[in-house]
Amino acid sequence: MPEPTGGAVVNLPTRDGGQERERFPTIVHSLIDAAKKYPERTAVICDGNSLTYEEVNLAAASLAITLRQRGIKSGDRIAVIAPASLQLPQIIFGVMGAEAQVTMMNPNFTQRELEPLFRISEPRAVLCHPKLRKTLLLLSKKLGFEVISISDELWCNSNDWVIDRLPNGANMAVLLFTGGTTGISKGVPHTHEQVIASLLAIEDRWPTSLDSEVFLNIPPLFHIVGLYHGCFQPVFGRSTALLISRFEPEEVFNLINKYRVSIFIAGVPAAYIAMLNHPAFDKVNYKSIRFACGGGAPLAKETLHEWERRTGVPALEGYGMTEGAPTCNNPFSGERRVLSVGKPVYGIELEIVDVATGTIKMNDGEHGEIRVRGSHIASGYFNNVEATSSAFRENWLYTGDIAYRDRDGFIYIVDRAKDMAIVSGFNVFPREIDEILMAHPHIKEAASIAVPDAEKGEVIKAFVCLNDGSNLTEDQIKDYCREDLVGYKIPKQIIFREGLPKTPVGKIDKNQLRK
Repeated sequence: MPEPTGGAVVNLPTRDGGQERERFPTIVHSLIDAAKKYPERTAVICDGNSLTYEEVNLAAASLAITLRQRGIKSGDRIAVIAPASLQLPQIIFGVMGAEAQVTMMNPNFTQRELEPLFRISEPRAVLCHPKLRKTLLLLSKKLGFEVISISDELWCNSNDWVIDRLPNGANMAVLLFTGGTTGISKGVPHTHEQVIASLLAIEDRWPTSLDSEVFLNIPPLFHIVGLYHGCFQPVFGRSTALLISRFEPEEVFNLINKYRVSIFIAGVPAAYIAMLNHPAFDKVNYKSIRFACGGGAPLAKETLHEWERRTGVPALEGYGMTEGAPTCNNPFSGERRVLSVGKPVYGIELEIVDVATGTIKMNDGEHGEIRVRGSHIASGYFNNVEATSSAFRENWLYTGDIAYRDRDGFIYIVDRAKDMAIVSGFNVFPREIDEILMAHPHIKEAASIAVPDAEKGEVIKAFVCLNDGSNLTEDQIKDYCREDLVGYKIPKQIIFREGLPKTPVGKIDKNQLRK
């Protein structure tokens, strides 16, 4: 793996009013500090139940001891596959506190979708929701990891942390999965130092107050936005995190009113749209919310304006990726421009360069590829030398995103070089769906593309040619896809064709399908 793209944690401008964050070596140390100073403060709320900082801290310490007793060593990877719950932050901090690398995976993935992630990450063990145990045991026999169900016995140790066995800033903290042009997910490792650097960059543009915020987090914790904003940032500020196990607008409204939410982590545009379209939207009191924020897909100008007009709450957009977030943010205080993702955050150096060579800087207003480097950008992809050498070049991360910079330094994303869709903030690879469709015995040819969608940003549209004599229907194809694909990957629309356009060398011409 190449040298890191960034150096040590940058020194951001100091914050007055007692809001300066202490520079702990890891977010685990932040949890310990919060529990020591404010043991009875509510740390997390989910499904109507809550835990204090003392309870979260002791449970995490107990889990760390349990994992060591089961043979987990420093640097081991432990996959965590579970929906949002009261226990999930305890598990995440417990794994990291054991000096292991927490490897987050989507609990809605099928066995077929999980297997390549296990092959990439090579976890020593998997902590999972009990309902997933049977599926994971089948994979464990093939791949050789231990399956541990999440249960009360994980917290049986009553001991506190072993201080001299806590992780340090250079230790790997998390492994998250992103996508690429090949349709195969890539594992992105981040050190504890990089996690802290990300939180400092977030706080510089989207500042929160120590000891007083209530974060309502919508994105799942296996996504970098959900993990950093919904789990790490509240602890970094000794505040309270509200997690939801499933997004329902009416439940979100109830939580805003009941707990006087101050920071709303909406995530992708689909959450804003679903709320705006709900009949109870205008009955909610939004006055406690200082700002809403998100990323993963662009928020349409009309949606942003409608949200701010009806709530009085600013909707802040940012730009980042699993390899490093944030890289650009529109500020809470200062100028924001519609359709722009803002300016590069502290700790990030961003350039827009020509697509052909990646070395020539583009002038203001000219389109080119974004490349970034900085204190919280990953060093490469885990167990993937080829992808690392392609994207991480000469100390820069080449993002594959096409953008331009205006004369005032604001960045505008205009396209993606990568052949993928972003559905509700999740990377979806048309090639993966093509392969599933082509495996059906009644399908002769198939090709899928991304198309715009008002609610989800983008959705999948599939073109299918059936074998002669087949009467396969659209609903039957969707049911077939559900066997091997998570819900957001299933084509929303299926078009039946007698033949698909081809390039001169005989490949399916997706550019023609997009027209």
